[in-house]
Amino acid sequence: MRQHTGASQQTIGSAIDMAQPHVSAIMCGRRAVTALDTWLRVADGLDMPSQARRVLGLAASDSENEMEASWTESSLRDSDSSPSADMAREMADNTLRDLMKRREAFAIGGTVLAGAALTELLERWSAPGPRGTRKGGSTIGAMELERIEAATVCLRHWDERWRMGTRRKAVIGQLSEVSELVEHRQRSDVQRRLFAVMAELARVVASMSFDSGDHGMAQRYYTLSLRAVRYAGPEHSSFGVRVLADMARQMLDLHHPEDALDITRLALDQAASLGAPPAVRALLRTREGWSYARMGRAASFERTVVQAEDLLARDEGSGPEWSPGFDEAELAGVVGARYRDLGRSLERPESERFALRSVEYISSALERRGTGRGRTLDLIGLGRTYAVLGEGTESARAVRAALGSGPGLASGRVRRRLRDWYVESSALHRNPDTAAIRDELPLTLLATP
Repeated sequence: MRQHTGASQQTIGSAIDMAQPHVSAIMCGRRAVTALDTWLRVADGLDMPSQARRVLGLAASDSENEMEASWTESSLRDSDSSPSADMAREMADNTLRDLMKRREAFAIGGTVLAGAALTELLERWSAPGPRGTRKGGSTIGAMELERIEAATVCLRHWDERWRMGTRRKAVIGQLSEVSELVEHRQRSDVQRRLFAVMAELARVVASMSFDSGDHGMAQRYYTLSLRAVRYAGPEHSSFGVRVLADMARQMLDLHHPEDALDITRLALDQAASLGAPPAVRALLRTREGWSYARMGRAASFERTVVQAEDLLARDEGSGPEWSPGFDEAELAGVVGARYRDLGRSLERPESERFALRSVEYISSALERRGTGRGRTLDLIGLGRTYAVLGEGTESARAVRAALGSGPGLASGRVRRRLRDWYVESSALHRNPDTAAIRDELPLTLLATP
């Protein structure tokens, strides 16, 4: 059980109301569980899915539907005076439940919150939290804390996680470990550093959930990350801006541009008050422009593109370590994709004008890109733009290059964009190059992750 979850015996024991030595005895095979009430306690404490409960001869769980909204309800109930340990406990409980779930039983992590309920929740958790002043000892040494922080740095980017072969479950296990440390009384400076690590790890798990298409779970962890930032100290406040940018991106993927715009404006206000570096503000302007493009507001979109380009030109690369790495290639790729969105939504000649601008921007992005997922996404995006222009041969050439780009194909987002191209290129099926690559695309790449 410990090997499966990554959680400690103490955490599992707390979840099922059983002393740690008893948990250890069961795991080592020195003690068998035979009493029905004990199995019920284990099943309820670990939030076993109905399928697993039935294997044990227990009734199906009523909590599967209830837990979808539980995280939002607990967040709304919390007040600004809630101790940080409560937040850490909720994080620990969430990671334990997450680790205990079987992938096949829980393909979706819950309902996605949207509209005013979401923005009001984010406004609450974007406010600074209370600053602790506890002195004294800690249960973690300086070297161990530095090890945890160094490991977290290595998980910031998708390409780096892929290179290391890092799985989502491993990151959740690390997050669970940090949450346990925060639950214990630590010296204030140590506690703040642990909360900063917790915020980063929660964002990594959210990003990995987003990449796999599990938006409910992604939003849950994004919100937990935002809440952890409140207790990490003012020097980490700007990290919350990055989390808000991610949440706006998620709303755009879910086709909620109005919500994305509201979240982006909240992030822009925070970025201005915190003096965020130009690259971070440029990223937010692209989120704003993306929202406008999805709404069909071409003039507003082009205005924000100019703002983003001006901001990025002023950036000196002096942002914090977690800064998004937003550069000219990323900007050009995002802007090019949004010009394609506008081209698809309008009639000729405006459609063709915007699509040609898309080709220009994405080609510029590819000139600046190295290897990795970003390049793969840009190549697929270029193929989709050529499909809008009706150029089947060029569209097929770009997608074929994407298929040969390596590690990016492991990304769920990449597979979803390939499916988009597959649908959009159906009108070009008589083009022999397009038809050939449509036939060659492996079903595994078109399957929903």
